[in-house]
Amino acid sequence: MDWRDLHVLAVLHREGSLAGAARALGVNHATVSRRVSALEESLGHRLVRRLARSTPLTEKGEEVAGIALEMERQAHRIERLAHAAQGTLTGRVRLTAPPVLASEIIIPALRELRAAHPDLQIVVSANSHLASLDSGEADLAVRMVEPQGRQNIVRRIGSVAFALFANRTIAKLPPHRWRFIAFDETLAHVPQQRWLREFAAERPLDLLTGDYHSQRAAAEAGLGVALLPCIMAERNPTLVRVTGEQPDPRPVWLVVHSDLKDAPAVRAVGDLLIAAIS
Repeated sequence: MDWRDLHVLAVLHREGSLAGAARALGVNHATVSRRVSALEESLGHRLVRRLARSTPLTEKGEEVAGIALEMERQAHRIERLAHAAQGTLTGRVRLTAPPVLASEIIIPALRELRAAHPDLQIVVSANSHLASLDSGEADLAVRMVEPQGRQNIVRRIGSVAFALFANRTIAKLPPHRWRFIAFDETLAHVPQQRWLREFAAERPLDLLTGDYHSQRAAAEAGLGVALLPCIMAERNPTLVRVTGEQPDPRPVWLVVHSDLKDAPAVRAVGDLLIAAIS
């Protein structure tokens, strides 16, 4: 049996389709199918049902995939332990953070750390996806939703304030004529979006985007009033705050997997994040 074929089955189980597994593994779906077939042949069991539109796992496939996922978790643990054993600030540290914190706070703060430790590689993933530390997607995570996970060390390190901003032309309009820039349905659940809907009342939320950078650009262009992080908007000479009303600040947490808490490189990046965000 080729152990790598077990990894492919685990990814197929997690992603739910050949296409999803292929994207996650960086291969084409024919390669995924071939590896699963090879695993079936070596084990002597049918592991997936090859249907026209899907490839669900058989009962035996589910059983084998569960074992493979546990093997994958243990492999990631070995990687973390090896990472933690490094005694110098070298190697790679993977950090995930919301895009606005990455661009406005974290990346500008990295200059001194990179200058002091040129052999340290920092991978910053700026997206709203909550990367899993347990599965090795990141070594540290900065989050604006309260973290979960028993294997993680969590520390609240600051908060982000929000306020309503517009360009100077829109700011001169009477409030009853304001139109609003807001999140689309993918982020309709976040607290500041709910606050904005209540504040807007009968006034229209008629320009919807999926990120703060697009909302800032729309506000600069005079397309409406946007609820933006103050750390982003107050530095912008084009935008002005239009009212003193604002939602409660959003707390910010730092998350580190417990296996990596003593790794020098991870600690150094964590200390930098604490200093920058607090």
